Amino acid sequence: MRVRGHGRRVTLVTAGVMAGAMVAALVSVTAHADPNGLGGSGGAGRPAPTIPGQGDIDRAKSGVRDRQAAADRIEADLAAADRSLRALEASSGLAAEAYDTAVAQAATATRAAADARTRAEAAVDIQHQSERRLGALAAETYRQGPDMARMLVLLHADSLHDFATRRQALANSNAAGALAVKDARQAAKDAATARQQAERAARDQQTAEAKARAARDHARALTVSQQGQVTGIKARREALLGQLAAAQGIELGLERQRQAGLAEAAARAEAARRAAVAAAAAAASAAAAAAAAAASASAAQAAAGQSPKSGTPAAASGSRTPPAASPNTDGAVRTMLNYIYAQLGKPYVWGGAGPDVFDCSGLAMRGLEAAGWNFPHPAQWQYLAMHPLTYSQLRPGDLVFWAEDDADPHTIYHEAIYIGNDRIIQAPHPGGVVEQQSLWINGTPSFYARP
Repeated sequence: MRVRGHGRRVTLVTAGVMAGAMVAALVSVTAHADPNGLGGSGGAGRPAPTIPGQGDIDRAKSGVRDRQAAADRIEADLAAADRSLRALEASSGLAAEAYDTAVAQAATATRAAADARTRAEAAVDIQHQSERRLGALAAETYRQGPDMARMLVLLHADSLHDFATRRQALANSNAAGALAVKDARQAAKDAATARQQAERAARDQQTAEAKARAARDHARALTVSQQGQVTGIKARREALLGQLAAAQGIELGLERQRQAGLAEAAARAEAARRAAVAAAAAAASAAAAAAAAAASASAAQAAAGQSPKSGTPAAASGSRTPPAASPNTDGAVRTMLNYIYAQLGKPYVWGGAGPDVFDCSGLAMRGLEAAGWNFPHPAQWQYLAMHPLTYSQLRPGDLVFWAEDDADPHTIYHEAIYIGNDRIIQAPHPGGVVEQQSLWINGTPSFYARP
């Protein structure tokens, strides 16, 4: 399992800092060498110049190297702490996603069970109707007797034509009786099948509901067990930031800003890289399609006895790249964003789908619903039902997803709503509230999509 995180941290110790450290070390050395500022051979009152020796320079360089090495070690520890924190967040998010999925499956099973019961009841009604018709036919046959009924009908015929007509009527009556028997048997068979399906659907419903309860209990237990680890990692990270600030001679608040800026820059660069790769792949696919269309047109012209012409309509149309998705600027998206903004400050709860509590995908689902779109609750299902995008195509109202595996949407564990200017609104985690954040707060997103 690949752990996601901020990843690429770079140590920015500038030449100015190094030079400052070296100068400070040399000043200290020279101050100790001549505390009175007076040279032994200078003129009266004039300090003699103090020239650091090679040993002084070597010690100053060694001090700078030691501080740089300490900063590098702390940077590595910070990166490891971030990776551990992201791994915990991913496992907790996947547990919540499994709960949402189980709840959605349970709801589907409940509807299927209700539909199966309705079908079974209808099948039993049809069976009873068929049985009543068959019973009435049997009673009438019993009262008259099959031979007597046939003879009376034929004896009362007034002519050969009437005789033939009555005989056909008897034949039709016999066929109707046979059909009634067949219908009654089929109705009984259908009713039995429908009852079996209803029983199976009821068992599936019970299984799905049990799975949802188990997923909920697992998510809760995982969060409780991880809370101490998360607290410890955050405390260690804060201590490391203090050490790094001291090693680099930077104020702690500035070091926090610096680390956040480095992480954001790395995430943005990674998103841009992925977008460029996707664009190159799309261009290559379009070029291949154009070449195939041109080859097909040439083959068709050759078969028709014509010489291929450059710039044929087929080749021209094949060389066109698909149009980009239209920007999300219509009223539906504005309605969605108005709804999302109105939920700021409401608490996160597993499986929450409003109106007072939300989880990450429940917030997105209700926002989409307010705009007239119908999507399921689980984040993975939402992405798979949407139009995929790249970072460069993002518009306000699009959805952003994070996954354990950037190539597998079935590992999505968190989502947020993009509001523009590299900002999102998200329901973050248990204990948090719906909030505005940087797009990069959770690392580089894995997937982007538009309803």
